[in-house]
Amino acid sequence: MIDSIIKNLAPSVISKLTKDFNLNTDQASQAVETTQSSLVGSITKEVTAGNTDGLLSLLNSGTTGAGSSVFHSMVTNLAGDYAKKLGIPGDTAQKIADFVLPLVINKVSSQIGGNADKGDLMKLVSSGAGGMLKNTLGGLFK
Repeated sequence: MIDSIIKNLAPSVISKLTKDFNLNTDQASQAVETTQSSLVGSITKEVTAGNTDGLLSLLNSGTTGAGSSVFHSMVTNLAGDYAKKLGIPGDTAQKIADFVLPLVINKVSSQIGGNADKGDLMKLVSSGAGGMLKNTLGGLFK
């Protein structure tokens, strides 16, 4: 699910990143790819740490959960990944993460209807880059 959400958001995100954050098209495209891998990694980290309730709370509340520790952790990881993979300054990476993460969270929240459960977390990461995690994480969702 997360791969299709990011794919659907990609054109508008790329446009915004090139116009408002002065990234070139290659950097903006790489930012979209980085978003997917970073978020799958963050979700995996939260689940393996046993924080499914915190993650579900964020996904069910959309950006109203932006003050949560899960959101803070995800946005910090995303900004760090942008800085490292795109070679951009940390403050720019943070601004991009602050823009992108709420878009993705809101889209996920709207698709799952604000009623996500542990099974929905599995669906979220079960395709695309997250497919590799299915066997690893499958036992955690039972």
